[in-house]
Amino acid sequence: MLTILLSLLPGTLAPTSTVEPPSAGSKIEWTAQIDRALELASAEQRVVMVALGEAQEGRTRRHVREVYPNKVATKAASVTVNVPAWSFTEDESKKLPKMKGVEPRNHRNNLATVMEQWITPNANGVIALPHHLWLGPDGSLLLSCPWELEPEELAWCTDEALRRSGIEERPELPDGARAPRRLLVGESFRVIDEDELGRGLESDELEEKLSGLAKRFIGMGDRGDVIQIMFTDEPDASDFLAKQIGLWDFGGGRGGGGGGAIVDGTVELLGTISPANFIEVLDETARSPSSSRRLRTAVALEQIGSPDGLSLAKKGWKSEKDEAARPEWIRALAACGRSDKGSIRTVIKAAAKDDNPLVRRSALIGLGHTLPNKDALKALEAALQGALAPERDAAVLALALGRARDQRSLVQGVLDSDLEDQSRRTAEATMAVLEGGPLYSLSNEFKRISESEVERGRIFFRPVGENLETMGR
Repeated sequence: MLTILLSLLPGTLAPTSTVEPPSAGSKIEWTAQIDRALELASAEQRVVMVALGEAQEGRTRRHVREVYPNKVATKAASVTVNVPAWSFTEDESKKLPKMKGVEPRNHRNNLATVMEQWITPNANGVIALPHHLWLGPDGSLLLSCPWELEPEELAWCTDEALRRSGIEERPELPDGARAPRRLLVGESFRVIDEDELGRGLESDELEEKLSGLAKRFIGMGDRGDVIQIMFTDEPDASDFLAKQIGLWDFGGGRGGGGGGAIVDGTVELLGTISPANFIEVLDETARSPSSSRRLRTAVALEQIGSPDGLSLAKKGWKSEKDEAARPEWIRALAACGRSDKGSIRTVIKAAAKDDNPLVRRSALIGLGHTLPNKDALKALEAALQGALAPERDAAVLALALGRARDQRSLVQGVLDSDLEDQSRRTAEATMAVLEGGPLYSLSNEFKRISESEVERGRIFFRPVGENLETMGR
């Protein structure tokens, strides 16, 4: 099996190069061989972090340059045994990040072992890259997170993996520590069989793709190519989509479907799959005269949840007049402003005083994105004691969204009260999440409480990939 998996990996082993590659976090200590890492973890009762990447892919490069060297990430990685596993072609071996004692063959062998034991490749032998795994001292899979990962998310995952392993002495969590959007507990993600990459395009692949598309009007028949571009962490990719949305609007969707419907579906999909550099695309769609598009823009911002979208979320919340869209904007503000005191105050005020009951409910749900903020928790506690069941349910759901594992007693207090069946189901599902279960089990409860019809596959992330060719239609 190992030989078969090695044959599926791109390229062949190449000698190291004298060209100076980037350093993958000068303070992170990397263990070259995963078998040795597992031995150390077992002997010393430690957790293993496996960092998978793709040598020339945008997200991986950003992890190497911005995440691993970050002091929050290096502190978290100081207590784990860290193993690299990069995919690369022969020509790319010289561009692998510098990791003391790690050779190209170590990346290959480690990646093959991961594909044997913890991540199931699709029919084409493809897995999601980049990808991070946390393994227990016994080698069991504790947590996994494909694609984007921020330093504060890496720190949260490390703490959670240590906690799940029964390790009581853990580094203090940094301010802003939070679970990543695409977090799986005890399982890993499998991309659909139709996915031939499992990653964003490399720079040369993107250039070739854009060159080919520039020769024709782009319609629904080009959806597969557009999705690959939307999944790519490169400025040229987001620039392309911004221009293309304008052309679809102007051209009315020649070549398949109405332009408005195509753009609405594209914005919805952007929130599910695109990296944060695509927020610039949402600058335009947020000003659309279409309330449907503005609504989807807000959901996209909520799903990405990046501080880079805070200014846009503030503008959207202040200017939105459509009562169906306002609930989406208040959650976008909470998600993008999770560490911004002014934004949190605005969301708390909306939860308490807005005339629209759906806005109040949505604001409470949104406060889950801001936890463990003390003021947000206080507002949620008040809602849990309130007389309105929908708002209480929203506050319960927020505790799950924020994975407020230290607040299980609050949920237990709700369960001990006289509840209707729907409320009890929400509280029980939330308790299961806080005790270590998957967040996707609450997807239907979110829909019921928020009354939002837009899917949130990035937040309620599942272990089996959806067919992106049909999403957003």
